[in-house]
Amino acid sequence: MPPNLRWLSEIISTLRLRYKRLNLDLHYEAAWTDSWSHRRCRHQHQTLLEAAKCAMPNGAGWYVFAVDARGPRQLTDAEDAIVNEFRFGSQHLG
Repeated sequence: MPPNLRWLSEIISTLRLRYKRLNLDLHYEAAWTDSWSHRRCRHQHQTLLEAAKCAMPNGAGWYVFAVDARGPRQLTDAEDAIVNEFRFGSQHLG
């Protein structure tokens, strides 16, 4: 993972710890498909990378989603970029 994404992940984690009341109980979960069935780890990962590392051993059909006070939600574009960088590495198309 490029250093700038690693730094971004650390900065976000630090800010989430510093300003817990603004987090809306945000955490991330790993999920995957197994024989046309959706599974999830049900761990409360504090970072996207922790959740991605949890999901990765479960095969190619894994993904990460966020859970906040309102329930599960799709990752934002910025969150998704971090997970994709972990999954696929740096891809500069240009």
